[in-house]
Amino acid sequence: MTAALAWAFTGTGTAQAAGPAAASPQVEIKKHSTGKEATITYGDGEWFIHIDVDQDRTMIIRTESHNGKETKNQPEIVERPMSNAEVDRIINDWVSGIKSTLKP
Repeated sequence: MTAALAWAFTGTGTAQAAGPAAASPQVEIKKHSTGKEATITYGDGEWFIHIDVDQDRTMIIRTESHNGKETKNQPEIVERPMSNAEVDRIINDWVSGIKSTLKP
């Protein structure tokens, strides 16, 4: 009964969902067997980084899309394998950098 009263006083669920949570960038980070990747979505934009490490080198791919159309594609090859700590640092720095450029 208390939950029903709280629901009545807070308004509709749709209005709450459109609040601060909807205005913030959504970040998804995934580990895979040979590295890590992250995706940031915000409005009609999507930013993606994929890091793949093998025994000889590290491949880093960064892309940016707006309205479903790719606007940037930046591949990079580092001629040595990176450690897990280096991969984590690159992902975290990339996420922080993208988020700092977005206007909430």
